[in-house]
Amino acid sequence: MHKFSKIYHGVLILIFAVYLFLVIGNLWTGWIFRFDPEKGYVRGNLKYCTFIITGLQVIVTEIAVLKHRRVLSSRMFSVFVLYPVISAIVMSFQIFNEYWLMSGCSGAVTMILMYLAIQSDRIEIDYKSGLKTVQYLERTMSKKLRACTLSMISVENLGVLQETFGSTEVDNLVYNLVRSFRFSIRGSFYRNGSKFMVVSPHGFIDTLEKQIKEAFSKYMNILDKEGRSYRFEFIAASINIPEDAGSYEEAIELLKGLMDKARKEKTCCVVHSNENFMNEFRRKKTIIKILERELTPSSTQYQVYFQPIVSIEKQRFVYAEALSRLIGTEIGDISPAEFIPIAENNGLIERLGKVNFEKVCEFISQNMDVVKAVSVNFSVYQMLNPEIKDFVFGTIEKYGIKPENIIMEITESILIDDFELIRNRMEEFVKAGIIFYLDDFGTGFSNFANVIRLPFYTIKIDRSFVLMMEKDEEMLKLVKNLISTFKDSNLKILVEGVETEKQDELVKHAGVDYIQGFLYSRPLPMSSYLELLRGQQKKNS
Repeated sequence: MHKFSKIYHGVLILIFAVYLFLVIGNLWTGWIFRFDPEKGYVRGNLKYCTFIITGLQVIVTEIAVLKHRRVLSSRMFSVFVLYPVISAIVMSFQIFNEYWLMSGCSGAVTMILMYLAIQSDRIEIDYKSGLKTVQYLERTMSKKLRACTLSMISVENLGVLQETFGSTEVDNLVYNLVRSFRFSIRGSFYRNGSKFMVVSPHGFIDTLEKQIKEAFSKYMNILDKEGRSYRFEFIAASINIPEDAGSYEEAIELLKGLMDKARKEKTCCVVHSNENFMNEFRRKKTIIKILERELTPSSTQYQVYFQPIVSIEKQRFVYAEALSRLIGTEIGDISPAEFIPIAENNGLIERLGKVNFEKVCEFISQNMDVVKAVSVNFSVYQMLNPEIKDFVFGTIEKYGIKPENIIMEITESILIDDFELIRNRMEEFVKAGIIFYLDDFGTGFSNFANVIRLPFYTIKIDRSFVLMMEKDEEMLKLVKNLISTFKDSNLKILVEGVETEKQDELVKHAGVDYIQGFLYSRPLPMSSYLELLRGQQKKNS
């Protein structure tokens, strides 16, 4: 490759040097042409030299084009193939018509046309590999998504290799890897950094795994000149796109999901879409559409359920935690364990939190005779949003309730994002009368010192501690000591996930203040929760 490049450039330089010598010398010698006051334009003895030089230039260029045919795009190849035809037409005018002053124009005109074509195409060419960019593929496929097999290949350690061996060395390897792609894999290739896209004929998916592995096989363990070892670590995913496919964006989203699956499995570097995965993908897309449609305060499918919290001291339900539910959708009831992660990964979690809070405030305002306070989960996105204060107090004012009616639950993960910002915001809310619960203590990254520096009212002990207390005597002692330490700092303790009489006895003996769990009550719809509270109120009156 490098030897051919040197010869090619050497021949071109020689041709242009001779041409330049003749053109400059013509100013004094008239070898090519001269201007006579009486006869006008007169050709010289070397009048055909420019044609010969242009012809040599065409031949050398065509040899290079044919040798690199597999690297050139179809458009670029067409431009270079037409080059000698255009040159021949222009030169024929000059040769057979003595009065046409076009010496040198046959080369110049065609070179200008080629340059403009190359520059317009280079915008969408990755110069390191010679491949068209993924952006070009996106533009063309977005216009019309044709039936094909679409593959995504990611070189996972490209950045590490560049840091270790240098960009130049790795660029050469990538260039050779692309050549290996072309010889091993059937299809058109596109690149964006460490990722490659391959468009193959429809139904070609069954043979792609073997072809992709074959393309990488030469680069799994190779040595450079200094004896250092290279290894391209890669993953790939392929899908069949039928004629009636949705959109290129959906296809890319599906491929990314398959790539995540490949990273998790590790044992297989190439994965293909199967029926189960396609069903999961379609279900996820449906859930996203349902969330986008139903995340409104007036929705009947997105509902808030309430799980009562019992006070050990008062021996009755005092609060409840608001929990999100999707009920009666076109695909049935959807578990929060399924739709909440989807909301988080698709930019809908903040909207979900706002709708949840507004529904809770409306519920409290309509039932203030029995509902004293409800705890509402706030995500890290909500707490870091600079508009959180205006939203919370604006909604409270909108529904005519008091800050004391709201308990804000935040998880430990919030505390590691921006501790000082979170503390300042919490203090503003606490001054207004809102109280805070720390949710799922023991599952995150916070420590006791950070917790007691923040204005929490209650610490919620995660269910995992309850299970460990039940099985391990040492863990029971540890949890008792932990609860005692928190209570010495004037913090209340709530344990969640209590489901059996034995667990209930253990946590009560450990000294907790509140209990939440299926033993006392499952999450209830609004009407059932109100019925529970009114029955309790009637019993205590």
